[in-house]
Amino acid sequence: MKKLKSFWKKPTETFELVLSKDINWIKTLSLFGCNGIIFIYYIMKSEGLINIESFKMTIVSILSMVSLGIIYGIFSNLIVGYLIKLTGKLFNAENDLKKIYSVLSWSYFPLFFSVLFLIPSIIVARIITTEIDTTLILILSLLIIVLMLVQAVFGIWQLILLFKGLKVAQKLNTLNAVLNYLSGAMIFGIFYYFLIRPYLY
Repeated sequence: MKKLKSFWKKPTETFELVLSKDINWIKTLSLFGCNGIIFIYYIMKSEGLINIESFKMTIVSILSMVSLGIIYGIFSNLIVGYLIKLTGKLFNAENDLKKIYSVLSWSYFPLFFSVLFLIPSIIVARIITTEIDTTLILILSLLIIVLMLVQAVFGIWQLILLFKGLKVAQKLNTLNAVLNYLSGAMIFGIFYYFLIRPYLY
């Protein structure tokens, strides 16, 4: 919680401190995994692949989401980080790949909490489908809405941290940091659409 508070109050100074230390690969890959879990959740949700018809299928859906998300998150962010390093040359950025990976991972720190909220919300959605009291259904429905709003806030905060972190790591102004990230992300988007997406559906 101390680190979370630090990123909220002084994101730039916190990134400077984090980047002055050696990268922690366990934390980095774990946070990449959190990013992947959130992404796979929305993919599965959009395709109707989150099955909450029974408690067993709900658990299967959650386990599938988590396992696929971790794999995808690690794989995709390693590529995106490298692409940001390459496109950074166009903006005369400092391109220490480990620092870029560190920024990506720490910017996903809020998503760790999104994952903690996400899994209970799926379980609550399963409970709502069962025959329970109407008042309880209303309360649980409101709880899901609150959890979704919290996730949205964390998602916006994650983007803010990402750009602030890249500014520090690559010594760029805000505009170039945004353009550099978008350039790398767009290249990955093409890669994703043709080489990854077909295997996710």
